[in-house]
Amino acid sequence: MSFFRIFSASALICCLSGSGALAQTTADIRIVQGGENVVWKAAPPMFPSGTRMSFLYGASDKPGPFTMRVMMPAGSTIPPHTHNMDEMLTVLAGSVHHYIGESITANDEKILTAGGFVHLPPNVPHALKAGTQGAIVQVSGTGPFTMTYVNPQDDPQHTNR
Repeated sequence: MSFFRIFSASALICCLSGSGALAQTTADIRIVQGGENVVWKAAPPMFPSGTRMSFLYGASDKPGPFTMRVMMPAGSTIPPHTHNMDEMLTVLAGSVHHYIGESITANDEKILTAGGFVHLPPNVPHALKAGTQGAIVQVSGTGPFTMTYVNPQDDPQHTNR
């Protein structure tokens, strides 16, 4: 058999294998064409009152990738907390004051505006405070996702929201 025939047969097998894999993943495609198509719901009680949330892909309480959006009211704060997974956060609208550490101090403050991004490894304590216009952030990670407040009394689940 000539080199050309072996090469052509190998290329054909690779193409057919690839197209089969592509066809198997099309059921998993999720497209949101614009912000007006995002469906917002009240966030779980672990978030401050008035916070809204939308899951664009996956579910944070199940194994696998997820992407969610969080709409924070102006001036609302998510006190110092940690996550059990890598967190990727992008500011889509408004601004947030992002703090790294077990307390909120101006020394650790970074103000993130639309387009700002943060990656945090697991178990890094951090906090967020929405700016004067509020904020919409997008969070991506691999579930299951947990959120543990550094100071358990800061957990909104244990207060009168």
